[in-house]
Amino acid sequence: MSTQLKEHEGFVTAILTQAVEDAKYAGFSKFDLKHKIEAINWIMSGDPQFKYYCKLLSIEPSYIQNKIKRTVDTRITAQQKVILKPIVEALLKSKTYSQVPIQQISPMKEKLLNQIADRNGF
Repeated sequence: MSTQLKEHEGFVTAILTQAVEDAKYAGFSKFDLKHKIEAINWIMSGDPQFKYYCKLLSIEPSYIQNKIKRTVDTRITAQQKVILKPIVEALLKSKTYSQVPIQQISPMKEKLLNQIADRNGF
């Protein structure tokens, strides 16, 4: 195996490892909680980039997803929810949601918060 290929595998492994670590975050830093939500969504939604990185390492994405479901505490505490509320609101105002009529924002915000809570055992 070439040195360059090993370096790429190491880099991809580091990315996946960091995503799992971010998903486990239990503190109260806005910055780190944002990464927690992004990591959980990235891994659990089957993002194409996540799937590609798994493929590069010959790992089934479901292996990591199931491992996280079984062994990683990704729950969001009540205190974290309070901190996350403005982050979720900002996400809803982002480009992804910019085409959504304003009347739909509140129900979408509630739905997104509920999806996050459901994924994390609330």
